[in-house]
Amino acid sequence: MLVRNKELGAALAKKLGNATVVLMRGHGDAVVGQSVKHAVLHAIYAEFNARIQSEALKLGGTVTYLNEAEATKIGAGNDAGVDRPWELWKSQALARQRH
Repeated sequence: MLVRNKELGAALAKKLGNATVVLMRGHGDAVVGQSVKHAVLHAIYAEFNARIQSEALKLGGTVTYLNEAEATKIGAGNDAGVDRPWELWKSQALARQRH
């Protein structure tokens, strides 16, 4: 389900809206950000959070998600602090490249 033409690109952009991540049936996800740093942050944390959510759902019971106000209060959505994880990921990538 790759985006292969302008129509599919427009549909993907419409579905994404103001979000930073959208799941694509049969092709994983698409991630955006105001910069490459932000897009990488969104991509890494989307995967990390999806794994945590998957494990939580396996435990049974009810998962209580943050509402929009709670998420905003803890910094989700404002991308505060992108430089610190970016430097870590950059150094890890450079170390892998050397080996």
